[in-house]
Amino acid sequence: MSTAPIESSGWLKQAEWEWVQGRVPIPCVDFVPIRTGKEGPLVGLIRRDTPHQGIRWCLIGGRVLHNEPLRAASRRHLVETLGDSIRIVLPRPFEPLLTTEYFSVRRKNELYDPRQHALALVFLVNVGGAIQARGEAHEFRWFRVSSLPAPRAFGFGQQRVLQSALERLELAPKAPSNRGVKLAGITRGSSGKV
Repeated sequence: MSTAPIESSGWLKQAEWEWVQGRVPIPCVDFVPIRTGKEGPLVGLIRRDTPHQGIRWCLIGGRVLHNEPLRAASRRHLVETLGDSIRIVLPRPFEPLLTTEYFSVRRKNELYDPRQHALALVFLVNVGGAIQARGEAHEFRWFRVSSLPAPRAFGFGQQRVLQSALERLELAPKAPSNRGVKLAGITRGSSGKV
């Protein structure tokens, strides 16, 4: 592996990225976009390609670049995915709602991403303005909390991440089948209600 410095953009060369990706956990930021609609709280999801499941509904997010502040990484991913005309309100204090972990090998009851072992900080974010799905997003859609896509329609097991976030915000629909179920790979943060 080269000892050359990282490009000024924060991106590694492809061969270096593959070497790192296969050896260390990758820090990422993920987002639960939320807004209030006439029917109550709405959650935003994107439809995107996944490396192992085809096109699925997912949270917005991605990796943090070298020396990139989390706020900057957050704005970058949201703008790259939803367009230049969006309005973004990041939480204050800027603390994750949840922390999740994705493994590159399948483990029982754990989140899976075949590309990498990733650690994701999940933030609640208020998004408005003219949203235009772009980049990895084929589509962006707002869903009522009571009308989310079926669990099998989500990529990377992220329905569990979203369910945990909604429970943390006390917005989750009450489902008796969820009682006593451990949400493996998910740690609750300190952020409060909406």
